[in-house]
Amino acid sequence: MSLNLTQKNAIEFTNGPCLILAGAGSGKTKVIINKIIYLINECEYEPQNIAAVTFTNKAAYEMRIRLSKNLNVSKIKKIIISTFHSLGLEIIKKEINSLELNDNFTLLDAKDQIILLKKICKKEIKNNTQSLKKLNFMISYWKNKFLTPLKVKLSVKSIEEKEFASIYEEYNNYLHQANILDFDDLICIPTLLLRENKKTRINWQKKISYLLVDEYQDTNNSQYELIKMLTSSNSNFTLVGDDDQSIYSWRGASSQNIFLLKKDFPSLKIITMEHNYRSSGRILKAANTLISNNIHYLEKKLFSKLKYGNFINVLIGRNEENEAEKIAKKIISQNAKKKTTYQDYAILYRGNYQSRILEKVLMKENIPYNISEKSSFFSHSEIKDLLSYLRVIINPDDNYAFMRIINVPSRQIGKITLKKLEEWAIKKNKSIFQICNDVEIKKFLKEKTINRIKNFIFKIEKFSQWSYLRPDNILDDVIYDIRYETWLSKVLKESNKIKNSINNIHTLSKWLKNMIKGDNFEKPMTLSQIVTRMTICDISENNIREEEKNRVQLMTLHASKGLEFSSVFIVGMCEGILPNQKSINNNNIEEERRLTYVGITRAKKQLFFTYCAKRIQYGQILNMLPSRFLFELPQEDLKWDKNFFLDQSIKKIEAIKFKIYHLKKILKKNKNENNFK
Repeated sequence: MSLNLTQKNAIEFTNGPCLILAGAGSGKTKVIINKIIYLINECEYEPQNIAAVTFTNKAAYEMRIRLSKNLNVSKIKKIIISTFHSLGLEIIKKEINSLELNDNFTLLDAKDQIILLKKICKKEIKNNTQSLKKLNFMISYWKNKFLTPLKVKLSVKSIEEKEFASIYEEYNNYLHQANILDFDDLICIPTLLLRENKKTRINWQKKISYLLVDEYQDTNNSQYELIKMLTSSNSNFTLVGDDDQSIYSWRGASSQNIFLLKKDFPSLKIITMEHNYRSSGRILKAANTLISNNIHYLEKKLFSKLKYGNFINVLIGRNEENEAEKIAKKIISQNAKKKTTYQDYAILYRGNYQSRILEKVLMKENIPYNISEKSSFFSHSEIKDLLSYLRVIINPDDNYAFMRIINVPSRQIGKITLKKLEEWAIKKNKSIFQICNDVEIKKFLKEKTINRIKNFIFKIEKFSQWSYLRPDNILDDVIYDIRYETWLSKVLKESNKIKNSINNIHTLSKWLKNMIKGDNFEKPMTLSQIVTRMTICDISENNIREEEKNRVQLMTLHASKGLEFSSVFIVGMCEGILPNQKSINNNNIEEERRLTYVGITRAKKQLFFTYCAKRIQYGQILNMLPSRFLFELPQEDLKWDKNFFLDQSIKKIEAIKFKIYHLKKILKKNKNENNFK
């Protein structure tokens, strides 16, 4: 695909702030790649002064691969190509002397963060999943607004908020004492440092003289502030995003960041990329028609020069199982008639729970499928165990990792003993590791127990010495010394589970050795750097295990973003599912519409919508209404199941409800759009 005029203009605009509003399938990655090459070859930028920030490690890795076709490896290694969290981590590491941190800090991953909060919370919260989720969200929200526990305590009013603020303070104190950072800290700490320390800010603005950011619409408040701190001196940046694909408000992303740009950078150049190279004309027409029902501060309409294409089918099942059977039947039929392959198909859904019946039917029909991972490679217990060993080797004060491994394998150190150690550590304001070497523990622990603890401490100290002498073998040394695989086999018992876990361990060991050695795209890394990257899962898991390719792909609509398939099924097109009930209750229909738009624009040649007339929920049979989004699509391009009948009154009610909603949005738009232009 050669560059079109708009892409060429986007690449060659390098003097000042630039927003590329890139529609789905418009070649935004190609523009970013070619702009980096243009900056180096034509504008004489030094590679080490360019930073390209993505939201996923996979995108960063693919960027390096694509750059290698036009730049030599030595130049690629100098370019900062990373996720936001990795960039924040790099700033923290380089500026550690300006921060109240020890340089051997470790990271708390997202799942461990929940476990830690459970430990700190009262029973009423820890046993209430919704309250725990809300607490976790609020702590993240406060951090990303740069609010300290003290500021929060002074501002909150409700009893629940006061309780949350108190836990927030305790949580922060725990992290500080254990020399641990969480994911939010990786953005908030460097941003605050750059904001408050002029000298450091100027140094980083010189280091990063040109910044590119992909998927800009997914940035949250602190990420946007970090962008501003890095670019405020020269405003030389290119941000690439699509407001129609902003689907992560539930994790703090704000589509308003596109709106704020014009205010903060008045000379902002906006370039709109509308030529879609992926989808048929009919699919694009459906996408444009649907998303036009959202309010836009920046107008954009995708077009395609590909064929108009097939009708969009709406399949209707009697119930959920019949809905899944119709999908399977369609795939089997097309495989036979059109000689398609299983990998041509993707089945997309709103929530993971919808995959269960789909999996059941696909297995029954012998259709191979791959379901998007519900858990990361790094969430397996054997991986978390071994990473915890490495974390403690690097940072013995990491209380969380220390407590995880002190009895892995079992060392007969009981829960009561561990509780006493924790309490004594809090009283003495020390880490648990430090307390274990305290002679005063003789006051409350038996000699036999103390000896067991000291043996463990001796092992950690021994491993620490080994890690300096032979870092590439440290994981193998730990596994052998503690007889981990033998212990794991006894615990797991089932041969299949044992085999999978040991394969995971060997994969981890191999990967660690490769990272220490380095390759064409990555510099050799220290053990500390590797453990940090593993904790934030900042690697491409495609490098860890190759999955069978010829399979139907099952995934959530959120997970499908950035992907494309010949044929796409969007399932569960019912009111209460898509849009989901929570969004309906919270009047957040626009994001649900954007999510549907993302699903539609994944399809290249064929698009299917499916729903069922009845479904079972909590043991009750519910009559389902078709999703309002089906009636916002161009009806002349839809082909409904022959047995479909829709009462005209339902259609009229939906139309009236939408008009009221749309009028409210227009009033809001009129109020704000003058500020943007």
